[in-house]
Amino acid sequence: MSYPELDWRTSFQEQVKTRKSLFEIALAPRKSVRPSQESTASSQTEICLPKTFKFQFIQELHVYLREPKELEALLQEAHIKIDHLHELESRPQLISSKSFLPLEWFDDFEYDPMSPERWLSIENLQGFALVQDSESLQWAWRLVTVVDYDISAFLWTVQGSFETWKVPRIRLYIVHEDPVCFCERIGSALNSRSDAENRLRFYYLRQLVDVEGYFDLSSDMAERFSKKSSEDALAAFKFLFRKFQIMLSLNICLVQNEWLNIKPIPGVVERIPPSRVDNVRNLYSFESSFSLIKRIIMFSHPAVSNALEQVHRECEKVRELSLFSLDSSDPITLAEFKTTNEAQLVKTMRYLKNNWIEKTTMQVHQNLLKAGRGWFDVAVDDWTVYQSMKLYRLTEQIKYRMQTALRDLVLSSTDAYFHRLCDPCVLALTIEEDYIWEENLIDSPFDSGLRPVFYLLLEMGDDVPYYSTDPDEFEPCLKILFEEAVACTHDVHQIEPSLLGSLIFDPYIFLSSMGLMDPVIEQRRVFLTLAYQKTIIPLKAYAARYLQFKELFFTNVVEYVEDVRTNKTSLQVKEEISFQIRMRESLERTLPLSIVIGSFWINVRPLREALIQKRQDLTAALLKMLTERLCTKTSDVVGEYNEINEKMCEKPVSIEHIYDIREFMENIPDLLQNLEDRMKTIVFEYEILEFFRHALPDADFYQKWHALAFPQAIMKQMVAVQEFHESEVDRFRKQQVSDEVEFGGKVEGVNVYISKFTTIYDVAKVAEISIEVKKLWKTINELIQNGETLNKRQELFELAAIDLSNLFELKESFESYKKLWTFAAEYINVEESWRENPLSSLEVGTIAKTVDYYRTSFQKLLDSFNEQPQIGEVVQIFLERVQTFEPHLKIIELLQHPLLEPIHWAQLARAAGIKVKVSLATNFQLFLEHNIHQYLEVLCDLIQRAQEQKEETERIEAEQEETRRKEQEYQRNREMRRLLRTEI
Repeated sequence: MSYPELDWRTSFQEQVKTRKSLFEIALAPRKSVRPSQESTASSQTEICLPKTFKFQFIQELHVYLREPKELEALLQEAHIKIDHLHELESRPQLISSKSFLPLEWFDDFEYDPMSPERWLSIENLQGFALVQDSESLQWAWRLVTVVDYDISAFLWTVQGSFETWKVPRIRLYIVHEDPVCFCERIGSALNSRSDAENRLRFYYLRQLVDVEGYFDLSSDMAERFSKKSSEDALAAFKFLFRKFQIMLSLNICLVQNEWLNIKPIPGVVERIPPSRVDNVRNLYSFESSFSLIKRIIMFSHPAVSNALEQVHRECEKVRELSLFSLDSSDPITLAEFKTTNEAQLVKTMRYLKNNWIEKTTMQVHQNLLKAGRGWFDVAVDDWTVYQSMKLYRLTEQIKYRMQTALRDLVLSSTDAYFHRLCDPCVLALTIEEDYIWEENLIDSPFDSGLRPVFYLLLEMGDDVPYYSTDPDEFEPCLKILFEEAVACTHDVHQIEPSLLGSLIFDPYIFLSSMGLMDPVIEQRRVFLTLAYQKTIIPLKAYAARYLQFKELFFTNVVEYVEDVRTNKTSLQVKEEISFQIRMRESLERTLPLSIVIGSFWINVRPLREALIQKRQDLTAALLKMLTERLCTKTSDVVGEYNEINEKMCEKPVSIEHIYDIREFMENIPDLLQNLEDRMKTIVFEYEILEFFRHALPDADFYQKWHALAFPQAIMKQMVAVQEFHESEVDRFRKQQVSDEVEFGGKVEGVNVYISKFTTIYDVAKVAEISIEVKKLWKTINELIQNGETLNKRQELFELAAIDLSNLFELKESFESYKKLWTFAAEYINVEESWRENPLSSLEVGTIAKTVDYYRTSFQKLLDSFNEQPQIGEVVQIFLERVQTFEPHLKIIELLQHPLLEPIHWAQLARAAGIKVKVSLATNFQLFLEHNIHQYLEVLCDLIQRAQEQKEETERIEAEQEETRRKEQEYQRNREMRRLLRTEI
C-alpha cells in the first residue's frame, strides 16, 4: 500500500535540493508583457505591478525616503505585506497557499542601479532593512547603516542603533534608489516565486496521478504506429503521449477544482494551433481520465484538502510544543528543574492525549461530513468496506502525519534538552577520575561561555565542603527525565477509534513515536550520562579545594581570643591582627562570588562572606580584646593613682595617722615614677590600636589621658596635704592633754568600783556577779590599751609618759576574783545541762574530765584567797558542789549498761518508787530526785541477772544450732544412701 501524501513531502524536499531543472522552469525568461497580462488569479501572493523601467541609472545621489513609514506606505499601496517577505511554510503542502521558497532566490539583481562596490563607496550609506527584533521577535523596517557585503552569501551587513544584521538585498532598500522600482523589484520576486511554487506543486501532482496503464496509447494506435516506425520511436512517442494526456487531464481537473490552489500550467494546449484545439478535444475524451484522477487521488473533494490542511495545522502546533521546560533565564536547582520539567511533560502530554486528538478528530469529522456518503463516509460500519475506501488511505495519511509530528516533537525536544544540558559540559569530557583542581578558585577552565542550567550553593560541612544538591543526583535524575519524556509519547492514541464510531478498534492503538533504543535517542542518552559523569568530577574537585578553609570556618571566636589573651603578648597580638587582615584581603582576592563549571552555576557568595566575616570577627575580637586588656591595665594604674591620692588625702584621726601619712608621702615620688614607667608601656600598646585605626571608646580614651595627667595632679595635691597636716598637729596636741586628764579620771573610778565590788559574796547571785566581773575585766583591759596609746602619742608630741603601773597591779589583783565567779557560773551551767539531758546523751568520759578540771581550778583558787576567809568560803562552797556530783558518774555508767531491757527498767522504777516509765531517754534529774544512789545494789543485781539471762540464751541457741546441724547431717547421709540404692 502506498501513501501518496507522505511520499509527496519526502520527494518534494529532495526536489527542492537537487532538481534544478524545476527552478529553471520557474525562472524561465518572461515574455515582454506586463504581469497583469500573464495571470488574473486573485491569489494572496500574486502581485501585479506595472514594470515600466527595469533598470535605474543614478546620475546624482538623492534621498527619496527619509522614514521607514514612507516605504511601508508604498508597499501597502502595491498590496505587498511584510509577511510576504519573510514568512515561510516550514513544511510545504500540496494544497497549501503559503509560500515555502525564500524570496531572495527570485530576486532580480538587474533592478539594482549600482554594483555593491559602488554602493559601499558611498560614505555613511543608509537604508531601510526588514529585520526581526531580538526581544519582541516582530518584523519591521528599520533605519540602518550599510557597512559591508558578502559576495559569496549575497548578504548585506547593516548596523542599527545597538544590533547588527545580515540581510538579502530584497529586504534592504537604499535611500538613494527609486522606491517605486524597489517595490516593483519585490513584486517581481513575489510573482516569480508564486509561479515557481505553483509549477512544483503541479509537477508533483502529475507524478501522483501517473498510474501505469491508464494514460497509454490504445492498442490500435500503438499497432499502427509501430508498423510505420521503429521501437525507439514508438517508446518516445508513448512517453510524450502519456505526458501530454496527463497534462491535459490535470489542467481540466484543476480548472474544475480550484480548491487545490494550483493553477493550470500553460504550455500544452497553447502549443497547438487554435484552429486544431477543438479537434484535439473532440479526438480525445478526457472524462474517463478525469474520473480516474479523482479516483486515484484523495483530493476528490474540497473537504479532504481542508481536513488535511487543518490536520497539518494541528501537527504544526505539536511541533512547536516541547516536552521539556528549558527557558529559565536564571540557573535553577535540580529540584526546581525536575518539578518544572515534570509539570511541562504533564502539560504537553495532556495536550497530546486530549486536546490534540480531540481537535484533530473534530476538525476531520466536520470536514468529512461535508463530503457526504461515498469514499469518505465516516459512518461506515463494515471493516472490509472501510479498507477499500479512500477514507482508509486518508486516516493512514493522517496517522503518518501525526506520527511524524510526534516524532519531530520528540526529536526537537530531546535535541533541545540534549544541547541545553550537554553543550556547557563539553570542556569537561576529557578529564579523568583522578582530576585535582590546581587552578585558582576564581577562573574556571570549564566555563564554555554558555548560559548555565543548574544552581548550586557551596556550603561548609562538619567533615568536608558540600553542595546544596549532591552532584551524584544529577546524572540519574536527568536521565530519568529524558527517558520518561520519550516513553510518555508512546501513549498517544490514534484518531481512528474516535473518528469512526461505528467500527470496533483495539483500545491500545497508539501512534508510533521514537523508541528508547532508537540510535538517535540512545546516542543522546549515552552522551548525556557521560557528560554529567565527567562534569561532576571537577565539581567535586572544586569543592575539595575549600577544605583548607574548614578550620577557619569552625573557629570559635571566644576560644581563639581567650587563647591569644592567655598565651600572647601585645606585640604578638599585633602580629596576629596583621595576619588576620592579610588573610581577609587574600580571601577577597582569591574567592569568587560565583563560578561556572559546565552547566552548573555555583554560588560561593555565602561561604565567601562567611569566611571573610570570620576573619573580620577574629580581627575585631582581637582589637576588642587588646582594647579591654589596655583598659584593664590603664584602670589598674588609675586605681593605684587613686589609692595613692586617697591614702594621702585621708583626714587624719590621730597624730599617729598623720605620721603614717607623712611616712607614706615620702615614698610617693618613687611610686609615681614606677606607675609612669608602666603607663609608658601601656601607651606603646595603645599605638598598636592607632596603627590599625581602631577608635577607642570614649570612656577608655578619657581614662587613658586621665592616667597620663594623674602624677602632676598628685604632686600638686601633696603640697596642700602638708599644709593641712600642720594645722591638724596643733589640734591633736590640745586633744592629747584633755585625753590624758580624762584617762586619769577613768582609772580612779574603776579602782573605786572594784574596791566596792569585791565585798560581794552572795553565792545565789553567781550569774549576775560573773557578768559584772567580765565587764570590769574588759574595762580594765581597755584602760590599759588606751593608756599605751596615750603614751605613744606622748612620745610623738615629745611629752612625758603616763604611769600605768597601778593599773597593771589592779588587773593582777582582780584576776583571781574574776576566775572565781567565771568558773562558778560556767560549772553551774554545765551541771544543769547534765541533769536535764537524757541518759543516752551523756558521755561519762567527757563529764569526768570536766568535773576534774573544775575541781582542780577551785582547789587552786583556795590558795589565792588564804588572806580573804570570806571569799575562801565561797570557793569552798563551789568546790564541795563539784565533789558532791562526782559520785554520780558511777550511777550514770550503770544506768547506761547495754544489757538493761524494758523489764529491768520497770523493776528498777518499782524499787525506787518512780511512777513513770523510765529508759535511756529519761532525764538524769528524775533519778537524782528519787535518790537512785540508794538502789545501787538493786541496779547491780538487775545487771547481773541480765548477764546470766544472756548467757543462758546463748547456751540454748548453741544447743539448738548443734541439734539442727546433726539433723541436717542425718538427712544428708540418708539421701546419699537412697541414691546408692537407686544406682544398684
